[in-house]
Amino acid sequence: MKTLIFSLLFIGILAAPKVLSGQTGNKLFFGERNFIHSEILAEDKEYWIHLPADYEKSQEKYPVLYITDGDEHFCLAAGLTEFMSSQFLIPEFIVVAIFHRDRNHDLTPTHCLTDYKGFQSDAVKTSGGGEKLLQFIENELIVQIDSKYRTTSFRILAGHSLGGLFSVYAYLNRGDLFDGYIAMDPVLNWDNSYCEGILKTLPAQSINFKNKLYISSAHNAPEGKRDRGLLRKSQLSFSKELKRKGVINARHELFEKDNHMTVPYRSLYAGLSYIFSGYYIFKNSKFAEEIPFIQDHYRKMSDLYGMNFIPPEGLIEMLGKYLLLDMNDCAKSLEFFKLNTVNYPESYKAFENLAIAYKTMGDAGNAILNFKKSLELNPDNYYIQRLLIEIETK
Repeated sequence: MKTLIFSLLFIGILAAPKVLSGQTGNKLFFGERNFIHSEILAEDKEYWIHLPADYEKSQEKYPVLYITDGDEHFCLAAGLTEFMSSQFLIPEFIVVAIFHRDRNHDLTPTHCLTDYKGFQSDAVKTSGGGEKLLQFIENELIVQIDSKYRTTSFRILAGHSLGGLFSVYAYLNRGDLFDGYIAMDPVLNWDNSYCEGILKTLPAQSINFKNKLYISSAHNAPEGKRDRGLLRKSQLSFSKELKRKGVINARHELFEKDNHMTVPYRSLYAGLSYIFSGYYIFKNSKFAEEIPFIQDHYRKMSDLYGMNFIPPEGLIEMLGKYLLLDMNDCAKSLEFFKLNTVNYPESYKAFENLAIAYKTMGDAGNAILNFKKSLELNPDNYYIQRLLIEIETK
């Protein structure tokens, strides 16, 4: 089992990486800047959007990750979701990054003049706009995103610092609006641990607890010293209250080698992995390079997450190449490559791989047929043109 997975992952190293979010000529596009006029906020709100690499060539619907502090976290979220989906750890995601003119206003649920360090501060004198931001996301932003793009109803909200506070506040007050909440080193000591106060009022069987919550804690003390700061104490206290209520869909992790500013990368990765625990097919101890097993795995994931998952093209290609190149099992590799042509009929790569498998088997007729189909989908593929000429002139 371990040898098989190692071989598959090695083949994955050789596979070409996906291009991010489309291209024109020599220019690559990572995302798009947008504005929406909010009646609720009485302002034009900026957001950036990143579409999955395969968005334009598919008709699939995608889950959406909403993340606060877009200027800090857009590239992180877009790049990380592309990487994790390319490794089959999570499905492909649309990313929506929300920008803030005044984050101290937008991301705080109450008006409080004490900052996260416990000191009086003019910097937070505009605080208390969190509820309105949440209403904007719920009633305006999500509506626009769902109308403009192919989305599923599965959504995740993520935020760091005050954004993490906002994520926890949304979890406690709109538990059914998102399917997962990620709070990265959240400022849970805000306003005398306001969010923990809400948590204590909720019944143990509250509907708010049905979806997943992930909380991370950074190490914000001098190196080598135990973190006894207000942030850490409030996070531990909140986590303890979750356990006291018997909440099973929550995880709290400590990152002792990361500080408040460096923790988002590992936190977002860990949070997405937690929300999609079980999705990674190679983690299944019963994994087998059999199409029925793979299809059954993604059917189960579809039922679990309420989305339609089909085996990822890259996964099936990797398994097909493993069977063809490592195991010399041409007949079985054909089954995998054929599956990709059925599931991804607009993918030139799917037909190219199928043609190469036929060529390896010595079936020139089917190889030519599929090389031509691949060229119809990608006429500028000079590599395939050369292979086609080579096989036709033999």
